[in-house]
Amino acid sequence: MEILEEKSLAKQIFKRYSANPKNWNFIISTNSIRDGFYDATITSPQESWKLKIDSIFKPSPIISGARIDVDRPIIERDYNDNLIPFGYRKIDPPVFVNIFKRLAEEQDSIARKTNDNINQELNSLLNSMEPTVPTRGTDYLYGPFLYTNKNLTGKSRYDEMVSEKLSQSIRRKIKERYPGYG
Repeated sequence: MEILEEKSLAKQIFKRYSANPKNWNFIISTNSIRDGFYDATITSPQESWKLKIDSIFKPSPIISGARIDVDRPIIERDYNDNLIPFGYRKIDPPVFVNIFKRLAEEQDSIARKTNDNINQELNSLLNSMEPTVPTRGTDYLYGPFLYTNKNLTGKSRYDEMVSEKLSQSIRRKIKERYPGYG
């Protein structure tokens, strides 16, 4: 198992995504497991990746990851068929500017409603757009990321071993970047 960090990890996953941008999922567990880090699982039709993230609350987190063997149907069973696949989607900026203007104008009335029309409109719009490989000079939306409190890959020995190796990698990186933290 090869453990990759930040830039090399991003390049490797992006390379794989570029080969086939359809049916990817990016799922982040908001439960920091016993190691204090967050888990993420990225799946495509051909492969899966497990990531450890030091924080989901900062713009440039420390991330380690590895390609893993995981049963994709286990992950897919946990979510319904209406899940919008992860990816880059070309956007028409005026369409989204209008949606966000309406959101700002209707903020008070939306906050009182139990039915979130804007969210439904965004979901419908995203579902109608095919994920694509991005090119320079074009505007894209990136996502969606699914946040959950579940650990999707289970509790197997293999998962625990991968998790521990990724945690060690993050701890080592934290010590390198911030030697005063121990």
